[in-house]
Amino acid sequence: MKIRIISPTITEEFLPQQKREFGVVAREDTELSHVMLEDGPVSIESEYDEALALPGIIKQVVIAESEGMDAVIINCASDPGIDAAREVASIPVIGPAQAAFSLSTMLAQKFSVIAILERDIPDLDRMFRVYGILDRIASVRVMNIPVLDLFKDRNKAIHAMTKAALLALKEDRAEAITFDCTGLTEIVNDVKNNLLQEGFDVPVIEPVASSLKLAETMVDLGISHSKITYPLPSQKS
Repeated sequence: MKIRIISPTITEEFLPQQKREFGVVAREDTELSHVMLEDGPVSIESEYDEALALPGIIKQVVIAESEGMDAVIINCASDPGIDAAREVASIPVIGPAQAAFSLSTMLAQKFSVIAILERDIPDLDRMFRVYGILDRIASVRVMNIPVLDLFKDRNKAIHAMTKAALLALKEDRAEAITFDCTGLTEIVNDVKNNLLQEGFDVPVIEPVASSLKLAETMVDLGISHSKITYPLPSQKS
């Protein structure tokens, strides 16, 4: 199968890590291709950034389907443009946050989301409501490290995520952990090991792997989003 990964930014430095993260979890028979936006934000950390990315995302989704892709993943855990993208496409369009949140609801009664910044909380709250999982959220805990800084100090990111996760587990009674960024994949095992050392054997659910495995499963099953829910946009002269 062929899956297109769309990075909704113009920051080329993200691309090598993106290729590694998806490549590690892809099946041998899954052919991945990666594109970035020609014009858009350098990172997505706000509704404004998402708005800047939307035209490029939609364009790349249309191109992906025209080039014979079997599914598309929008590689950002804000799931930018996912509804509009599903309207213009018939192939599966996957958002990493929705994939990770859905998996979390199967593995725990309550789970917490580790946010990158404080300002992410309103956007997360909106997604919880839209995805119908508000009653499954134990808490949102915050790392307070900007996206562009995550790659600069691995140990700082591990420490911040571990600290936030422990607060969620100890104080908020979370039973699983996920997070709102696709740039943290390479520290997940470190964080999970830190939690185990503190006595917490819980799922740490990673959005990149969740989105890719969901995309592969949907292609295998021959299913995609409902065109009643996401009808094609009407043609306008």
